[in-house]
Amino acid sequence: MSGKSFNLRRFWLELKRRRVIHVITVYASSAFIIIELINNLSEPLNLPVNLLTIVVIILAVGFPLAIILSWLFDLTSKGVERTKPLNEEVPTEATVIPSAWKIATIVSFVVIAGLIVLNIVGINKQAHAASVRSLVVLPFSNFTGDDQLEYFVDGMHSSLIGGIGQLSKLRVLGETTANAYKEGNKSLPVIASELNVDAALESTVMCLGDTICLQVKLISTFPEERQLWVGNFKEEKSEIMNLYNRIISQIASEVNIKLTPSEKIQLTSDRKHNPALLEAIYKGRFYMNQLTPEGFELGIRFYDEAIAIDSSDPLPYLGLAHGYSLAGHVSGIVPNAAELAVEYAHKALAIDSTLAEAYVVLASGPLYTEWDFAKAERYLRRALDLNQNIAMAHYHYGWYWLAADNLEKAVAEFQISKEIDPVDVTYSANLAAAYVWIGQYEKGLEEVENALKLNPVYPIAVWAQGTAIAKLGRSDEAIEIHEKGLAVSPGFENGLGTAYALAGQSGKALGLIAELEELGWTWYTWAIAEIYTSLGEYDSAIYWIDEAVNRRHDFAPWFKVYALYEPLYGDPRFQEIVNRISYPE
Repeated sequence: MSGKSFNLRRFWLELKRRRVIHVITVYASSAFIIIELINNLSEPLNLPVNLLTIVVIILAVGFPLAIILSWLFDLTSKGVERTKPLNEEVPTEATVIPSAWKIATIVSFVVIAGLIVLNIVGINKQAHAASVRSLVVLPFSNFTGDDQLEYFVDGMHSSLIGGIGQLSKLRVLGETTANAYKEGNKSLPVIASELNVDAALESTVMCLGDTICLQVKLISTFPEERQLWVGNFKEEKSEIMNLYNRIISQIASEVNIKLTPSEKIQLTSDRKHNPALLEAIYKGRFYMNQLTPEGFELGIRFYDEAIAIDSSDPLPYLGLAHGYSLAGHVSGIVPNAAELAVEYAHKALAIDSTLAEAYVVLASGPLYTEWDFAKAERYLRRALDLNQNIAMAHYHYGWYWLAADNLEKAVAEFQISKEIDPVDVTYSANLAAAYVWIGQYEKGLEEVENALKLNPVYPIAVWAQGTAIAKLGRSDEAIEIHEKGLAVSPGFENGLGTAYALAGQSGKALGLIAELEELGWTWYTWAIAEIYTSLGEYDSAIYWIDEAVNRRHDFAPWFKVYALYEPLYGDPRFQEIVNRISYPE
């Protein structure tokens, strides 16, 4: 035992004499430094993904070589020399330069300490990234030098918003809100504060032809502005949808979002498209979204061109469904827009059953026209399962729950739609209208203020404001509001008639009823019934409510909770009429 101990001790002393221990220490420290530097700098410098693996292999191979060389050679005052055997060594000779090893060791430990601090910062960065749960995708910057390509850049922006919206654990703001910041004259912290989001995605299109060059930056905004990730991409145009998938997957990874199985499948599916088809689709979308007769004509032409290129691709049909659905909210452009929207939505889903926007289009008919609430909810539930960030789906769901007489859930859905697209007046105005509809006038006026800031003449917001004020006893003020609103956009004459009735101006109220009766439009049946109710002429009101239900007025299912019909609630005739409708449970 004593012999073995002596030999081990002698071997250890020989390792020290030959500076092998020093070499191992410095080599290990240097390897750690190199690995940590690559870890910390690979993202900001866009270093190759496999660089770290290559360096680790090189360092591992170099380790035994360093030990062998340190055993054979030494650093002396005369330079690198072969290490002398112990029996040949002259004790007085300065065989090494001790200060060099000391300096190397000290420097190594200082750098290691610095990297540990950097790692702590990195941990903080990861914790910061994990706090990102809401995001705005800012409009793409077009650095191609060709303004004629703006339609394609806008289309890319819209597609990426829709794609990121599929991440169920991330709130992604809507396109209308994102486009409000297109001029880029506000700082990111200001935008984040206004929109109440944790981060922003900035994208720059550098080249756009057969190949697309795109730089994407993910920037957190709280507590201070910090770049979390930057990616530079160069991809063939036919692969652009797959490029979106890669970007979305990277964003999920950067903010530590665990993908669901269905999200993983969606983001790994191969989605190649003919470049000419993409050109036609983005042009069609650009022109149809202008909501003008000329724009619609051009948009339809481009979508038809896309279908001719590849009739098996679902995107042109989805674009037409979306375009016609928007047109259904703007009178005078396309008379049968709603029917065409449904037709194209079915065609799109027949090819790809995972298109959330198509289900939203399909939900509108059962909800407002057919009054098949079970079908409407199936479509809405399917849409939201695929994409929780579609404001219009939550908006429709709000009206669904109001028909079910569940105010709490209705308000929650309206609130979500407003959070997703806070700049779109549709959602603020309809939340205000919902409060007014059920008689919560003070809350309605609070929401109206938000809506009118976005659009001071938006018809639903003006109606909600005037009606709430009239029911709160300020009829003269309400009349003025309604008259100004109707001068810009007719359609809610019932508000003015009710204000006349509550102000005691029954002659004007009856005169307005006569005008509406002469027009004979189904839309005005509820208006006439409302004015008669406000006048106390309940028999006439019941007649027109019956007409509204028989003629399937869009809002007939919500008459049973309409506060302005409250004087009729106890009338058996009213209950018989509204109970013809099968409401959601």
